[in-house]
Amino acid sequence: MSGAHRLAQIPPGVQCFVGDEARRRRRIEETVLSIFEGWDYEEIIPPLFDYADVFAGEALSSKTYSFVGRDGSILALRPDFTSLLAKIAAGRLRDRPPPIRLYYSGEVVRYEPPRAGRQSELFQMGLEHLGGESRAADAEVLTIAAECLEGLGAEGFVLALGHVGVFTGLLAGSGIEGDRLEGLRERVEAKDARGVGRALARIDLAPGARGALERLTTLAGGLDVLDEATQALAGCPAAASAVAELRAVAEAVRAAGLGSRLAVDLGEVRGLDYYTGLVFRAFVPGLGFEVGGGGRYDTLLARFGRPLPAVGFMLGLDRVALLLARQGGAPVSSSSPAEVVTGTDLGAALGVARAKRAAGTRVRFGNGGGR
Repeated sequence: MSGAHRLAQIPPGVQCFVGDEARRRRRIEETVLSIFEGWDYEEIIPPLFDYADVFAGEALSSKTYSFVGRDGSILALRPDFTSLLAKIAAGRLRDRPPPIRLYYSGEVVRYEPPRAGRQSELFQMGLEHLGGESRAADAEVLTIAAECLEGLGAEGFVLALGHVGVFTGLLAGSGIEGDRLEGLRERVEAKDARGVGRALARIDLAPGARGALERLTTLAGGLDVLDEATQALAGCPAAASAVAELRAVAEAVRAAGLGSRLAVDLGEVRGLDYYTGLVFRAFVPGLGFEVGGGGRYDTLLARFGRPLPAVGFMLGLDRVALLLARQGGAPVSSSSPAEVVTGTDLGAALGVARAKRAAGTRVRFGNGGGR
């Protein structure tokens, strides 16, 4: 590729939107943020980069774009918002009493190996509920996520619920970690019971835990799966307790009229390593991947000196826009044609343009150039 041609291209993994495309995305963003405001969340605009150790952890560190600041500090472009908001809540907002409700909207940047459909620059809209009673906060966040998708006109979506405590409870005392743990997560997530068995070879587990982990690959479906899970996991008190927590939240959301939007997937075990409780993903038939998700992370704020329980979720604007376009429900541009204002007297013409703008008219100044 010649130097001139290369300069005319944008790098792989980043995006550019113009005109109606940009307007459509902005309309999606406005719809979601108005719902966040309607639930009394407060907007926060966090920094674009921070110290790299803010994003420490197996799930993020390998995807972080880091660089050396002029003072020698190791900095990183934000690969997610949650870690940043946790740090801010523990620092700048330390004196604010919980619960703290914050929402955000903007880009994150993550390294992704070159693969079809994988982007390095992602636009996320999300919120965090920091402090407060866990069951109520979990139910609130799930309800807001459903309202966002309903408000956007997304058809057929479901929120697939899981609980990290089921998986971690079954592995308690096993000592499995690192690549072996990630390999096991992948096999559970892939619904591969035999693969789970192979991944557990030569690992010391509590009686019944091996079979229960293999069973996780089948514990997915409607809310009645929770009954099946209660029986299957009765031999592991920690895992059974996690199922009971999940049931309480799911029943509350169902009672609020959202039962048809809920599903259960106890094999939902991948994701960021800071999740500790409820996890969920928003799926829509025919799309092939989730449009958003979130979960509970009760230990993250303690890293920054302010232990608080917390839960949050995000929607990926890129994926939501793709979904709505496929469903034919993407918000369309409603802008009216611009009225051309011109004249030989520049000052007088500008005065006319200002008067029209004051009246709310869309104007194009001068008669040159098309679009």
